[in-house]
Amino acid sequence: MNSTASLIRLVRRTRPSGLLLSTLFVVTLMSSLLGLLVPLQTKALLDKLSEAGAFTNEQALVLLSVLIGSAILAGVMTYIMGKIGNEQKRKLRADLFNHIIALPMSFFDNTRAGEPANRIVKDTEIIENLVSEQSVSFLSGVVSLLGSFIILWFLDWQMTMVMLGAVMVSFMLILPFSMRLTMLSKHLQDTEASLLGRLTELFSNIRLLRTQCAQEFEINHNNSQLNGLYHTAMKEHFLLATIGSLVNLVIMGSIVLVLGFGASRVASGVMTLGAFVAFIMFLLNIVLPMGQLSMVVAAFNKAKGAAIRINEILTTPLQIEEGVKLSLTNESIIVRELSFGYRDDKMIFDTLNCRFMAGKTTAIVGASGAGKSTLFALLQGFYQAKSGCIEVAGSNLNEIDKESLRSQVGYVAQDSPLLCATIYENLVYGAKQQPDPERLRQAIIDADLKHFIDTLPVGLDTQVGERGVTLSGGQRQRIALARALLKEPAVLLLDEATANLDAHTEAAIQLALHKAQAGRTTIIAAHRLSTVVDADNILVIQNGKVESQGKHDELMQSSEFYSQLISKQFGLKTNRDITVACS
Repeated sequence: MNSTASLIRLVRRTRPSGLLLSTLFVVTLMSSLLGLLVPLQTKALLDKLSEAGAFTNEQALVLLSVLIGSAILAGVMTYIMGKIGNEQKRKLRADLFNHIIALPMSFFDNTRAGEPANRIVKDTEIIENLVSEQSVSFLSGVVSLLGSFIILWFLDWQMTMVMLGAVMVSFMLILPFSMRLTMLSKHLQDTEASLLGRLTELFSNIRLLRTQCAQEFEINHNNSQLNGLYHTAMKEHFLLATIGSLVNLVIMGSIVLVLGFGASRVASGVMTLGAFVAFIMFLLNIVLPMGQLSMVVAAFNKAKGAAIRINEILTTPLQIEEGVKLSLTNESIIVRELSFGYRDDKMIFDTLNCRFMAGKTTAIVGASGAGKSTLFALLQGFYQAKSGCIEVAGSNLNEIDKESLRSQVGYVAQDSPLLCATIYENLVYGAKQQPDPERLRQAIIDADLKHFIDTLPVGLDTQVGERGVTLSGGQRQRIALARALLKEPAVLLLDEATANLDAHTEAAIQLALHKAQAGRTTIIAAHRLSTVVDADNILVIQNGKVESQGKHDELMQSSEFYSQLISKQFGLKTNRDITVACS
């Protein structure tokens, strides 16, 4: 889709109400007609003054009324266009946001966080500027130009031909520059989006920057990006300045030609003084819109670049979220011949087969990069398998309603994210309704969070800072665990959920988790040995497949890979070591 078609598609997508458009058309027409009446009334007043040496009060009153009416209508027209533009921006931003949050995870895996935000905020602002500000100039300018040319043709067609020629030369000069401006504007917006994405990523990892002493590197990198942005912006400004200079040259030349030619015609008696003054005023009605239209052309080309970027998002296929709604309670999860990789040339799972028994706890162990977290992402429907499937209650996971699925799954990651909000807001995030106070209290107790909250001056209303930066890793983890338990999930996914906790806190939470796991299908990516030993079943993943499975004691005897993994990960070699570690 070309740039103009992209812009037209967006404008049609957010089409304002017919009443507003009709009102705008009527007001624009009336305002432009009144603007055309001003020179005509001035001509009549001056001709009367030349003939009789004075003009009537009625003529002066009519001229004053026309001037006041024209000013009022111009204000009303600007307000309506502003309303249309802001409504369009609101709708477009809502459409973009709704579309972005429904995009597949693969989109976010390959896109910096700041880039979608840039398109929602800045690109829509560029299009709104075209609609609400430049469109006023365009609409009134076109009517004023056409009306002025028609009237001037009847006043003096020869002088009008001189002016028309100047206008045609002006547009011919502007055209090649405006085409170059479209491509340059898109490049500039892409560069700005990339810079915003980098800055968003950088500031969210400011501690990493300081820890790695990367200030000088980031300063140099940022300066390089800013220099590139500066040179691109200066190219755009050079084009705008060139267009403005050419338009100004043609306009000033036209004024000089018209004034000289008109003065000679007045001197020869072919044209009256009133007609000459009216002609000059109509000339201004053409000169001023010409200058405005050059800015409209620039804004139009910037908007085309923004429209391309927005449509790139809106035309990205959505992940199918709707499907069959079913209960996960007391339902086993079966993985059949599943193959998956983030890239087609690098598969993480190769015909993976396993079963997560209903109401039981299954631990997953494997070397780093074996795909434990990836499997959790697949179980939540964030990605679709390349082949094979995941079945729940006889239904393919791809066919299950994803919101219904995730509402029944409690997920706690090794580094669970928190919002920049209060503890309470983080706990109830996403809840359809206010949770029962007793349920909230129990979830806090089960996550061993109560003592910590009781020590805070404002308790649950305590702000946690950006990504929970004011809390320790263990405190953030316990909040995430309480949030998952508050959902009362049928399936509990613990992705090394106790990895950031000290031994004492982990022991307390493990007791709570044993209670929480009752009646739930629990899947744990093992980090601590106690998790492995206590699991009802252990899946050992190697090279994208289940290498072996069973209880801990069985695997220590039957699987050399598992035995070596236990030894390497936990530093334990004998059964006696294991017994001591678990006690």
